[in-house]
Amino acid sequence: MNYEHCKIFYCVGKHKNITKAANELYSSQPAVSRAIMSLENELGCRLFIRNKNGVEFTHEGQTLFNYASIAYTQLLKAEEEVSRSVSPESGTIYIGATITALYGYLFDLLDDFHLKHPKVKFKITTGSSDKTIGNLKNGFVDLSFVTTPFNMSKELSVIRIKKFNDILIAGERFSFLKGKTIALAELKKYPFICLEKGMQLRQFIDAIFMKKEIDITPDIEPDSADLIVPMAAHNFGLGFVPQGIAENAIEKGEVFRVNLEEELPPRYVCLVMSPNHPQTSASRELARMITRANQKQ
Repeated sequence: MNYEHCKIFYCVGKHKNITKAANELYSSQPAVSRAIMSLENELGCRLFIRNKNGVEFTHEGQTLFNYASIAYTQLLKAEEEVSRSVSPESGTIYIGATITALYGYLFDLLDDFHLKHPKVKFKITTGSSDKTIGNLKNGFVDLSFVTTPFNMSKELSVIRIKKFNDILIAGERFSFLKGKTIALAELKKYPFICLEKGMQLRQFIDAIFMKKEIDITPDIEPDSADLIVPMAAHNFGLGFVPQGIAENAIEKGEVFRVNLEEELPPRYVCLVMSPNHPQTSASRELARMITRANQKQ
């Protein structure tokens, strides 16, 4: 049997509740449910029956839990013994992230974590959400920080950790738009900057345009969100960008926000983890720190 599935089964059985087990495991309720279903398929029997308060054991589930609780207790002791020699105070955390996640969340988070764990090192690779998740699935990174929308795999655990908004910005050449409010369809009148196809922000904007039956082709298509701000500052055109990336340039007066009639829906920075790849003590501690902060919000 899969060790992770047994661990999840034990936590669900201990709490008699899938949501509480997911919180203890720093996972999501769907991921826990899938693991239980996979274990049931492997064993060829039902292990739990749902009720209004959570779950209760079947006869087979109770039998498995009696043995699993003994085995899991011993495994916890073994993990604790190993953890003493592999402290979260050292080591390297391999992180995959989108540019938006870095600017909008991760820099502040890593600053806080580094103050508490100064000996821990970080290796960060950037890319689209899909590329970053691919690196996670292949075991190249410990944790992925991505932005919606993205293609989700069933075997991964996803936690929403921050909501953010995208805004439209422009440079001084378009100062006649300051204080005015324009409709999305009016973007046809101006040079338009948008990320290349396949990037999350581009997918998001294209979906909005399609819903409103607006046909606009970008004049400039950079491959990274952090290029949109300097392009707008140099008057290449109007461009959508996550608010966190543009805030510094707006404060300096390099660009300004263009008001829109339509309100864009929010997007999210998400932490994605894979139960198929073991975490180091340091990466587990970072995930715990994020989960604790997220629960306080």
